[in-house]
Amino acid sequence: MFGKFIASMMFAALVSGTALAADDLGDIGLEVLTKNVNLPLQDRGSISIKKCDSCTERELLVTATTTYEVGDVQVRRETLRRELLSRPNQVMLVQLTPDRKHVARLKISAAMQ
Repeated sequence: MFGKFIASMMFAALVSGTALAADDLGDIGLEVLTKNVNLPLQDRGSISIKKCDSCTERELLVTATTTYEVGDVQVRRETLRRELLSRPNQVMLVQLTPDRKHVARLKISAAMQ
């Protein structure tokens, strides 16, 4: 009886592990050049990003809880927009929510590169 229980648990673990491995979850954090990011004009809306110049454009939703950061300082969307325009070749982090549908955080380093 105990052996069947262990075998059943091992089978369930194996099946669930296989399902997770087969599911392509994609990236939760993306690094893109600031010139390839278009911010919305409002706190809610979508941004468009391209991971490279030849890559297809991808749209992601920003929400009222999306944070914008320059270095370790949280800033307003308008401040980040100005920084994006002044640093077209800066690498930026786009952190997604676990469902990969919304942007949790947009961050560029404090130092210009």
